[in-house]
Amino acid sequence: MHTISNTIDIIKIQFHRSKIRNLMDYCIMGNRKDNKGILQYIRTRAWERENRKNSKSRKMRRKKNGVETRKKITIPRKFRRNIVHTSSYDKKRTTYNKSEFIKRCLPVNLKYITTKSDSPLYIDSIKKSHYDSNGSIVIPEKFSIIDNPEASIGVIRKTISALLIENVDEVIFDYAKCKDIDLGTQALFDIILKDYSEFKSRCARIQRNKHNVFPAFGAININDENIQNLIWSVGSPANLGIGEIQNKEIEKFKLRTYNNTKGKDECKRMERKDLDTTEIADYVINSLRRMGKKLTPQKRDDLCTIIGEILINAEEHSTTNHRFSIGYFKEKSQEGSHMGLFRLVILNFGDTIYEKFKSPDCPNKDFVNRMKELSNKYTKRIFFIPGKFEEETLWTLYALQEGVTSVSKESYKRGNGSIRFIESFFNIKGTSTPDSISRMTILSGKTKILFDGKYCITERQSRNGEIHKAMTFNNTGNIEDKPDIECVMHTNNYFPGTLISAELLLNDDDLKQI
Repeated sequence: MHTISNTIDIIKIQFHRSKIRNLMDYCIMGNRKDNKGILQYIRTRAWERENRKNSKSRKMRRKKNGVETRKKITIPRKFRRNIVHTSSYDKKRTTYNKSEFIKRCLPVNLKYITTKSDSPLYIDSIKKSHYDSNGSIVIPEKFSIIDNPEASIGVIRKTISALLIENVDEVIFDYAKCKDIDLGTQALFDIILKDYSEFKSRCARIQRNKHNVFPAFGAININDENIQNLIWSVGSPANLGIGEIQNKEIEKFKLRTYNNTKGKDECKRMERKDLDTTEIADYVINSLRRMGKKLTPQKRDDLCTIIGEILINAEEHSTTNHRFSIGYFKEKSQEGSHMGLFRLVILNFGDTIYEKFKSPDCPNKDFVNRMKELSNKYTKRIFFIPGKFEEETLWTLYALQEGVTSVSKESYKRGNGSIRFIESFFNIKGTSTPDSISRMTILSGKTKILFDGKYCITERQSRNGEIHKAMTFNNTGNIEDKPDIECVMHTNNYFPGTLISAELLLNDDDLKQI
């Protein structure tokens, strides 16, 4: 009883007389509780009362000083249980499954290639394949969507499955068997991984306790020296900020992304194109300087021309408003002579060249009508072969000829079309004789076009008497005659955009001492 009396005295000090009776009842009815529990209750009530007093005092001071207070909006009773959020994401729900995260958070490029039904990376098609990688992806010996498309695209499909569909904690890329990587394929792979990293960050911002629902990724067994140099110079570790190497024989041009989603201002677009052209040209010139050599003035101009034309073509056929570029130059010695291997890749995602011209919204109806006339001639002569050479293949080839463009006549100012970068390619190479290294490849939709020096650019007179340059891939130089299907071919695997890949072997004949 003595303890209870002491407690009641404390209560009288802390609270008004009107509340003493309730606290006495609490003390008596809760006599099984110890004194600490009672005191804790008292302190809590006292703190709440003090907090109310302070809040009231602040309001009085603000009113006295003339500061307007925000009035509370009364919510009708039937709506009071609903939580209202102003975030850009819908936070009403507390949990999301993988499909909902994918629908809400995928970056634009990864979303495009995984939601376009024709794409080999179409996520619904990948789900039907029921891949079970168990978090292990083996990179093939030749990782190239150009030279080894079936195996390489299969690996990328498995990667999409492991990252977005399967329930694994981590995804490991095993490079033990890999001996050669195409730079274009590496660029595509890195874009996917870079967008995936951004995707995971977006998921974490929505639901912090669930950001690990999608796996981490890494790589093992990168044993080949050439593979090590490429990956750790311009590959995934370098582009994702994990780490990169410094090699005196390598000049790096890491993956650049140009985002034009804020508006297609023509002047700014051309300024950015000129800046990117200069950066890429400087990267090549710096590479040659490391060898104690430099391009002749004519070859330097040719280099800037080819780069500028590739950039313009990439932008003209882009529908996601993104353009990517990557370069890799490595000095090498062969049979006592110095040489440099230059690689450059420009790519975008969106409508293919064929889709751009085939669309009812194509602004240049003149060329569309000419392509239709040419298709009729090929049909009559039975040149089209399903699965080998189709209308898409022909139209893509025709789009590369001088003066041909999908943009309207009013906005077309260059006047030479895609043929300029083809001509520049052969000028930089220095010879029209084919070799096993130098080549330029274009992938767009289900069309693959290979330039290796076997066929040269010719000149022909147009209907209005003008002389135009043409690359027809046949011995007659006439676009109405069937091209060599080993250079202009239909592919089974659809590329959701346009990829242009150049590999140039620069010999001593192409260079001069500084």
